[in-house]
Amino acid sequence: MIRFSSLGDVILASSLLDPLYNLDIKVDFLTFKPFGEIFKEDYRLNKLIEVDKKELKTLSQIKSFANNLKKENYDYILDIHSNLRTFSISLFSRIKTIRYKKNSIKRRLFLYKPFRKFLINQNFNVLFAYLETLKLFGEKNYKKYRPRLILHSDDFKGVNNLPKNFVVIGSGARYKNKIYPYFNKVSQILLENGFNVVLVGSKDDKNLDRNVYPKEVIDLRGELSLRQSMAVISKAVGSISNDSAVAHLSRAVQTPVLMIYGATHPYFGFAPLEDEGDFIIKNLSCQPCDLHGRKECKFKSLYCLNIEPSLVVNKFLKILTKFNISS
Repeated sequence: MIRFSSLGDVILASSLLDPLYNLDIKVDFLTFKPFGEIFKEDYRLNKLIEVDKKELKTLSQIKSFANNLKKENYDYILDIHSNLRTFSISLFSRIKTIRYKKNSIKRRLFLYKPFRKFLINQNFNVLFAYLETLKLFGEKNYKKYRPRLILHSDDFKGVNNLPKNFVVIGSGARYKNKIYPYFNKVSQILLENGFNVVLVGSKDDKNLDRNVYPKEVIDLRGELSLRQSMAVISKAVGSISNDSAVAHLSRAVQTPVLMIYGATHPYFGFAPLEDEGDFIIKNLSCQPCDLHGRKECKFKSLYCLNIEPSLVVNKFLKILTKFNISS
């Protein structure tokens, strides 16, 4: 199975591991470093293959790597990335390949307003697109599976002293057009509602965040390993996150999540399902403006992220009610 990046996509790929394991299919998982950390000691994998992106940069490197894969005598490549690199690996290895339907043309067309009214009702979900590949292995009830990551007791070391009844906030994202600017105010409202608040993310997330948070907020950004972050999220009553990895980690450890959309859109297929949480979006005519959220806002104002903190918290509380969780 191949999914090189990004972290959120690799997390969603975990949804395939339980059904393949149940079908007694041995899986070797190929991904970029350091994303393989989420699969540490995962009994569902026969082998984890981690490579540095620099090792598969040139055509000759890819060809050499593919030739080595060929020697492993794999029955199939399950390609759930579907890009030029994975196409090349399939081509050079000559291994029979099952490839997920990426829906990339429709997703790109959705960026243009005239096409949206024709596409909006054609629901696409990346998770189901991954899982649909299971039909070729005889799994008919594939939509019941969800991403699932396995935690071990060691992952909780150093994070077991957190207060009860806490909400995780994932304040960061790869691009600024996806970063909600009022998490400090959301934190204050959550505290007033009887919750504790824990921030998770990278050191860069912390450095880029200019917000001043209430002193009661526990800031663990840049202090945790990826697996420790998973452990913290798993202990939370719920999480609030940008369209980023924290949202998908929440899904994979069965923590209800509210995802906040800015420059991107649920149509791209990454929104949590109803049994995983919900999302909030302003639904402006300029949304979405970019497939990944990297494009500069043409209005220089990011109106899409100007969502009242009280609306965010109210939506989150509705999720907790749906999951029978109280403060």
